[in-house]
Amino acid sequence: MKFVLPAAVAACLLTGCGHTLTLEEARAQCTAQGGFLVVIHTQKITQAGVGKEIDSPGDCVSSSKFEASAPAPAPSPAH
Repeated sequence: MKFVLPAAVAACLLTGCGHTLTLEEARAQCTAQGGFLVVIHTQKITQAGVGKEIDSPGDCVSSSKFEASAPAPAPSPAH
């Protein structure tokens, strides 16, 4: 019985039942970090037709993600 509660909490965390950011919250947070928010557009397609477009937040992209990293040092020759 002691195992049930921690397992339920772990399952809840893994399935994402915690607070998820809204699109506006994510955009404000990303902008405050100096980045641009990627917005994911999805639509449900069924036999009845195409549903409404749903926008959800994606990654926060900043210019630092595109900076070139320093080249790796060349391996030293084996003696």
